[in-house]
Amino acid sequence: MKPGTVALILVLAIVVFATRSASSAEPSAPVPSLQLSPDLQQLFQAEMRELLLATQKIAGSLPIANWDGIASSAMAMRDSYVLEKKLTTAQRHDLEKLPEKFKVLDEAFHVRAEKLAHAAQAKDAEAVSFQFSRLLDTCVACHSTFAQPQFPNFRSEAGAEHRH
Repeated sequence: MKPGTVALILVLAIVVFATRSASSAEPSAPVPSLQLSPDLQQLFQAEMRELLLATQKIAGSLPIANWDGIASSAMAMRDSYVLEKKLTTAQRHDLEKLPEKFKVLDEAFHVRAEKLAHAAQAKDAEAVSFQFSRLLDTCVACHSTFAQPQFPNFRSEAGAEHRH
């Protein structure tokens, strides 16, 4: 697959995911709260900023077939667990109280990042595009469910209808 085709697929995938989540005028279900302490919230926000930079690097590396750059960024994303940082007992207790759906989405994100890294190491443009789009799917699912105040254009998945 040509790099230009890969870039086009990537852009279309991002547009589809973003518009699918934001396209309904129906009222949505209440947003679940993560109820994090302010210091733990800051750790998550710092991690999200790092993840955003990594996704931007990957998006820029894909059209030019920078496989090493994609693999490196994807592995950094895979390894970006707040859970593995040095946390206080209170912070660890806060993490234990996170909703199960959040934990499932978080795990899916890290698994998808690893699959993206493996696809890049194999220099498989089609697989990289697919895995990157699936990685972004997990971002959209989590943000539309748990971060609506930060991303008000997303509506809750509970009220979302599936469209292609």
